[in-house]
Amino acid sequence: MDFYKGFRTYLKQERGRSDRTIAAYLGDIDRFVRWLEPHLQPPIDWCEIKTSHIRLYLSELEASPSYFHRVHSSLNAWFSYLVEVAELRSDNPAARINKPKKAQHHPPALSLSDVRRLVETAFETSRPAERIRNWTLVTFLVNTGLRVSEFVGLNIGDIKHREGYPHSITVIGKGNKQRTVVLSENAKTALYQWLKERKRLIYELPPTAERDAVWLVPGGRYQGRRMTAGAVRKLLIKLGKLAGIQQDIYPHLLRHTFATEAVRGGARLHALRDALGHSRLDTTGIYLHADEAELEAMAALLPDVLG
Repeated sequence: MDFYKGFRTYLKQERGRSDRTIAAYLGDIDRFVRWLEPHLQPPIDWCEIKTSHIRLYLSELEASPSYFHRVHSSLNAWFSYLVEVAELRSDNPAARINKPKKAQHHPPALSLSDVRRLVETAFETSRPAERIRNWTLVTFLVNTGLRVSEFVGLNIGDIKHREGYPHSITVIGKGNKQRTVVLSENAKTALYQWLKERKRLIYELPPTAERDAVWLVPGGRYQGRRMTAGAVRKLLIKLGKLAGIQQDIYPHLLRHTFATEAVRGGARLHALRDALGHSRLDTTGIYLHADEAELEAMAALLPDVLG
């Protein structure tokens, strides 16, 4: 938005914020503006905003302390800009509010370098018959945040296509709850590559093959069977060790990685909750701590690896 052009420049040049952080800040300010509209006569006069408005807004947020911390930082930066650059105000009303404490405990997530090594190892060290399957499996998991049970339970009929490419999937999660997951570009690319390989393999499968399953065993003793959760866990542990990653790799770690990437990319809490299949908003809120330096570059990683 043109209205925020000066604020973008301020964040980039004066505060050294990344493009992803700037996008997240702008989203926070936009949501604050929409909240203000019923409280003040339009158009919004930023000179009229008081600390009491900000306190009330923060009190109505349904989120964890970590998310409050991010929103407070966004508002503080915005009003600093109005004071220091735009010269529309002489004071910063957000500066009078103490920052809420961040959550002290949070799920682990893979670093940028670890994700890169894991994806590359899945392709480089796998047997030819399993190379595409393993490479796309890791990429798909880290770009969807699916539970391992949801991943192995996917059927061909659960995939919806748009213009020849996978667009979304229907997932059965905890409590037998059904949800739709719209795929990111990385996830679409990974699934598309596997489906092409799967189409080639399907003609070689025995009559007992589980042809509805998306993720099949491509060869060996269990050729044509649906991958099990245990097989996925075993594969990730193996790939993690081959990649030289110090911590154990397991499906839920890739789910954590997806969630922290999404949060740092500016995903709305409610949207992330729906994507992950959480029933409680505060469960999703534990991901709002993410390490900025590692996760800001994450979105640019997989297209480069896949290319």
